[in-house]
Amino acid sequence: MFTYSINMSMYETDHIFDAELKMKKTIPNPDTKLCVIKRYLHVLALLQNNADPMDWNASTLADILSLDESGDPLSDKSVRDYIQKHLVEELGIDVNVRQGGKKTQLIEQPSEEMMAVIASVYAAFVVHDSGRDMLLKNLLKKHRRDGLWLLARIYFSALEKRKIRFNYFSNASARMRSHVVHPYHMIFRNNNLYLAAWSETHAKQTLFIVNRIQGLVVLSDTFEEKIPRLDSIFKDTLGSFIGKKHTIRLRFHKNLFATMEDILGTLEPKIRETDNAFEAVFAVSDAMYLCKQLFMYGDRVEILEPVEIRNTMVSMLKESLSVY
Repeated sequence: MFTYSINMSMYETDHIFDAELKMKKTIPNPDTKLCVIKRYLHVLALLQNNADPMDWNASTLADILSLDESGDPLSDKSVRDYIQKHLVEELGIDVNVRQGGKKTQLIEQPSEEMMAVIASVYAAFVVHDSGRDMLLKNLLKKHRRDGLWLLARIYFSALEKRKIRFNYFSNASARMRSHVVHPYHMIFRNNNLYLAAWSETHAKQTLFIVNRIQGLVVLSDTFEEKIPRLDSIFKDTLGSFIGKKHTIRLRFHKNLFATMEDILGTLEPKIRETDNAFEAVFAVSDAMYLCKQLFMYGDRVEILEPVEIRNTMVSMLKESLSVY
């Protein structure tokens, strides 16, 4: 009986071990799956520049890709086969992959729309976005059990055009309020993750900080309006506030030309040179944020028009000076 019991135990142990092996083969390794996407995007990125005659990828593309992958180094043939299967056959991107060809390159650039999506995903692998990482960590710290669910339900509610209800703490009211909104987009902007939505409570487009959302419920009610494009929502904004639109005219010192181009670039300003300075004219719907951005440049920047925003800047300067 004792021996039989031991044998059964060993059998059961082997059976469990075999089951675990099968599970490991069935359930994909997330790191491996992510590496597949990463290689896919690496290849496309390394092939994009076909104008540089000194391009080194003709003979060392496999070596370059091997730097970012574990295991045995890749061969040139394996890379050519990979390109043929995944980029040419699956994505329909024309690539010169002829053996002995001058170099491996894209024959034709993909569309701007496709490249915009690809660049967004690729950046997640090759660009360190410490701000975004910090925001996600804070979100998951506060929403430990439902952080991913919160993001998914907002996203799919927008796709289904279903209204959502949640409790939200607002700085303006200094208390928690219930809101019913039509979800549009989630956006990383100015050190926060926002939900852009139509608020039935405010009867206007509003931004909500996702980390402050509590008790989200997806409603059976739907909304009919077309979801606006993200670029249209933030067309005339620098920050994360959507308000009254103003046409601004400001003067700035010549030494600040590159800086002002960086700050105002998304607003597409009309800039002209004057005596020892430049003038810029543009529309903006978050003038308070603009004033905050210009605050640090002192007398090298001056808001000329409109008087309303010029006075706002004067008030901010006086309030700051008063505490000193």
